[in-house]
Amino acid sequence: MPSNSINNGSKKLTSPAEADDIVSRINGNFGRWQLRTTLLIFLCKIPSAWFMACLIYTAPTPQKGQYYCKTSEQLQNSNGLQLDHQQNVTSDRWLAMTVPTVTEEQRTDRVFRVDACNIYEEQLVQNFAARYANYTNPFTRPIEFTDKRSNAAEVGTFDNSSVETRKVNVIPCEHFQHNSDYISLVTQFDLVCSRQVLVSLTQSFHSFGALIGGLIAFNVLKHISPRRLMLIGMVFQIVCGNLTGLVTTFPLHIYFRCITSLFCALMYTSGQIILADISGGRSKIIVTTLFELFWSIGLILLPGISIFFDSWSQLYVAISSSLIVLVFLHKWIVDSPRWLIRHNKIDEALQILLESATFNNREIPLNLESQLLSYAKKLQSTPQSTGYWSIWDGKTKKKFLFAIHWTWVGTGILVNVMLILIRSLGVEHIHANTVSLGFAEMVGVFLGLFFILFTRRHWLWTGYVMLAAGLSTYLVWLVPGTIKESRRIGLELIFWIVLKLANATAQSVLITCTGELVAPEKRPMLSLSVVTFSRCCVTIAPFISTLTVFHQLIPITVFATLGVINGVLMFMVNSSFWSVEQPRIEKVPTPNTYRRNSAIVMRRVSTCSSELSSSSSVYANIYSPQYKQTISISDLWRLDIRCQPTDECDSLNQLELANLRSSS
Repeated sequence: MPSNSINNGSKKLTSPAEADDIVSRINGNFGRWQLRTTLLIFLCKIPSAWFMACLIYTAPTPQKGQYYCKTSEQLQNSNGLQLDHQQNVTSDRWLAMTVPTVTEEQRTDRVFRVDACNIYEEQLVQNFAARYANYTNPFTRPIEFTDKRSNAAEVGTFDNSSVETRKVNVIPCEHFQHNSDYISLVTQFDLVCSRQVLVSLTQSFHSFGALIGGLIAFNVLKHISPRRLMLIGMVFQIVCGNLTGLVTTFPLHIYFRCITSLFCALMYTSGQIILADISGGRSKIIVTTLFELFWSIGLILLPGISIFFDSWSQLYVAISSSLIVLVFLHKWIVDSPRWLIRHNKIDEALQILLESATFNNREIPLNLESQLLSYAKKLQSTPQSTGYWSIWDGKTKKKFLFAIHWTWVGTGILVNVMLILIRSLGVEHIHANTVSLGFAEMVGVFLGLFFILFTRRHWLWTGYVMLAAGLSTYLVWLVPGTIKESRRIGLELIFWIVLKLANATAQSVLITCTGELVAPEKRPMLSLSVVTFSRCCVTIAPFISTLTVFHQLIPITVFATLGVINGVLMFMVNSSFWSVEQPRIEKVPTPNTYRRNSAIVMRRVSTCSSELSSSSSVYANIYSPQYKQTISISDLWRLDIRCQPTDECDSLNQLELANLRSSS
């Protein structure tokens, strides 16, 4: 991973392979040749974002009244019930007979809400449905329910004159009738009530696939070039992605979703290796940070794609088929030159470097091939990465390593799970909410890039942003629940956007600057460690969505707590790690200070520049007559420089002190 500095302001370490890097000398930091490959690899991030976030649209949270406990045609005929085939919903009479109702307060009216997750047991016993459904499960305990509704009363009304109190048994419903126009995973596999946790299970297996894909990529890249592995990821992602949307059983859907995520990880991990290899210097930092920008662009484009499809299967097929375009563009993506040189593929590496020099108009040495051969021997003699336990050897304090690992965990959870839970804010506003979070991530990426490039203590500033966002998100509990629903969702979305922006800032700093905690040869292993640990924790994080059973705001409160913890951990890292390449910004003088001190310096130059003390000889050149017109801001603040004790200089010093006292 690219990095800016190493701890305690020490000099930047350089591995033996980087001492005489012929690849960097020919390619340069960035140019037209790198731009083409960079943009094509950036595009690969978009379908990866689609596969991760498509659960928002393939399994939207159903709203009240969109599903009921399902009945059968025979049961309807035996009770004289009719089914409205136009709207595909059960009749009010069926609901009044079989489904309990619960009262809840909305504004000043008391209305009935159908409890679609339970059903009256007596209606099943009296009719044939009890012979076909497994409602005698010994692990299912019947619920005692007090019915305060007349059988003749219609759903949605309440008649005090016909109140009849009786004890009945209520048992969970197993089959449901959905009346949503959109065919989602929820409607096809009945992922409601107790089965709603299976939606989180699909996202958990997606994270598990990314975890396995990252480990496979780390080991396979020792034998397969990044460009070839990237093509393998693209092709199999198309195949498995289409199978994910075409299977008709839920276990197969989970399996292929996991496999698709695995190949996604192979694709963008290979792309990151190529980007890091063909760029350098400040450009390498910018490219690495902006790689996440196209993830946000994918989130913004996803709602526009989803509106054209009425089924989750069609959406999966559309997302998977879009990768065919990248397969055709793959031939313009170059391979990693250093990987080719390390594996003695000199001809292929020579061809890439000649193409780079042609596009960027750079000079090449006449003995380039012999230099590549010597560089290959140097790379082969240098280990590509150290062992895992080398990062825990004590040279970097363990508390910083623990802090950076848990910071990655919190950021990973906020990136993945927080985005998926945006569907809980309502299906009607799901498109606008997703686009808003996508734009928030884009702003966060640029803010993180600004901290990296133009501040010394980027960990500190990022910690401030995370801490402020996390603490402000707790205010979401102050949003009144009695206002109009669209207004309430809009106010809650503001807190989601603020936290998402801060987390995108933290993610940019983590991806770009985590390597500065250790020596260069340990950075690949540290990167593998933090990413693997983060993905392990993210596999169980989707089940945070089940906390909505207790209250809808509990998940966002958990996310706010993670933001506060991440801010504190970044403060800890900042205590010993900051950018030594950025110049320290001195105190800005006021106009009066400038006039007073510049006059003092000018008088010294004109009267006793030759009498400067030996302790101030460092500044002799600065105060010499030929440089008397300019001075640095830092030197302007130095008032401790005095002339040697001659009569002329003593009188001048006394005059200076008098001026200072009078001005103060």
